[in-house]
Amino acid sequence: MPATTRRIGTCTEPATTLVEGRSQIDGGLAYGPLETLVYACDEHGHTARTEWIAPTLTPFTAIAEPVADRQCGDATDLT
Repeated sequence: MPATTRRIGTCTEPATTLVEGRSQIDGGLAYGPLETLVYACDEHGHTARTEWIAPTLTPFTAIAEPVADRQCGDATDLT
């Protein structure tokens, strides 16, 4: 299935954080494939982890520095 992009919210500040959403496997003791990428600014980093990643996925903060050419709320679904 091809990746799809979408927008979350209305903030357009430059992204400083990339939050990955990964599937759970082995009863939640290990993590499976990367399913979602969500970019956020400093103000919305916590919101991205707690609200913008689906509750069925486990969020991981991957980058905590400026992310070139991405805005807060940019999201990519990989599955």
